[in-house]
Amino acid sequence: MTGDKTKFAKLELKDECFMTYGDKNKGKILGNGVIRNGSSFNIKNVFLVEGLKHNLISISQLCDKGYKVVFEPSHCLIFYACGSIVLVGKIVNNIYLLNQHCSSNNIQCLLTKDDDIWLWHTRLFHIHMHHLKRLNKKING
Repeated sequence: MTGDKTKFAKLELKDECFMTYGDKNKGKILGNGVIRNGSSFNIKNVFLVEGLKHNLISISQLCDKGYKVVFEPSHCLIFYACGSIVLVGKIVNNIYLLNQHCSSNNIQCLLTKDDDIWLWHTRLFHIHMHHLKRLNKKING
């Protein structure tokens, strides 16, 4: 859900639909459509809700669509089923905020040239990715 019409690549306007928030207040659904992050990642069936001040994403709906979501103490990662990273979120005031302009070029800390980072993450008792990056720099100079 979002209240920002400019985020949509494709939007179909709706007539008089409402949704109910957790606190029993109602929001008017103005339409639904597709949001794109770059050229490869689409989120379909996103609601445009009148007056909504924050963009909200449903983790369970992403998982239902085949994405993998991993939460760490300082960040979260959303992957395609093939393992490539789609979105990265950082935690701010107990809320994970997604970087909408994420690409594989700015996620260098999660990649190594010769090794599978997740394999080493597991082998080293789930060491934090920041520490793996530091190790990689020391080994590879």
